[in-house]
Amino acid sequence: MKRVKRYWYKSILKVFFFMMGLLFTFCGKDPVYDYGDYLYEHDDFTKVDDINGILIHWADTMDISDEQKIVVRNLVANMVSVSGGTFRMGAQNSDPQSDNYDTEARDNENPVHEVTLSNYFIGKFEITQQEWRTIMGNELDWPEQYGRGDDFPAYNVSRTDALRFVERLSAMTRLPFRLPTEAQWEYAARGRNRSLHLRYSGSNDVDEVAWHKENANGSLHPVGGKLPNELGLHDMSGSLWELCSDTYGLYPSTPQTDPLADSGSQFVLRGGAWTYLPAYCRTTCRDDYDSDAISVAVGFRVAMECLP
Repeated sequence: MKRVKRYWYKSILKVFFFMMGLLFTFCGKDPVYDYGDYLYEHDDFTKVDDINGILIHWADTMDISDEQKIVVRNLVANMVSVSGGTFRMGAQNSDPQSDNYDTEARDNENPVHEVTLSNYFIGKFEITQQEWRTIMGNELDWPEQYGRGDDFPAYNVSRTDALRFVERLSAMTRLPFRLPTEAQWEYAARGRNRSLHLRYSGSNDVDEVAWHKENANGSLHPVGGKLPNELGLHDMSGSLWELCSDTYGLYPSTPQTDPLADSGSQFVLRGGAWTYLPAYCRTTCRDDYDSDAISVAVGFRVAMECLP
């Protein structure tokens, strides 16, 4: 009788596990197996990596080399999570008693307006020459005199080039990489809600955080050589002007939520560069750029929406 009872219990357990399997299948659940190495999706097993809390789904339709995987894993590991919130974007030089007063603010930095952003990720560093070469399989024009090496930022980048990079990176990983919006860029450069209301990204002393015309000695420098800001982001001030998603134009005066300007023919640059004076390295400074223009003073960093 005891033997029969044990068989009965085993039968119940088999039925239980069978029903749980059906539940995952029909409810569209995605249980993770083997410590995140495999993800069950629609009756298939897909190789994934869990890096920095972000799941990389390697595209099985692309021939991705081991070197590319190493570079991509490192890039994803250096994505910084930015909690959304509301801030006052822009600067003005007319009223010392009002928000975001800056004696060096230019006309295109105002009106100061309220912006609310959702959560997102942004790269800790500008995209490097090694990352570009490994992901894209080619090199851009990087003369030795201006800075050349794996850890130097990729420059002479057109906006079209940058979009090709994020599209290829997204295809390889099945992650929604893109250029940051202008509002996301400024919010991150300010240090989001950790902001100390500093003139430059991370300091009021430009030399602590930025390579600019007066300290760069006529050349770019490897990424991360200056102090980071409150979020751990490097080179948001100086080094290279950074491409954003938005088209260039005047700011609105009304409150905005996750704004993205898309009606102009030129595009936004932020952050200043090694060939520009310190005033251009302020967190609110902005400039415009043609889509296919290239410059030794222009590069980019990547951003990514937070997945559910």
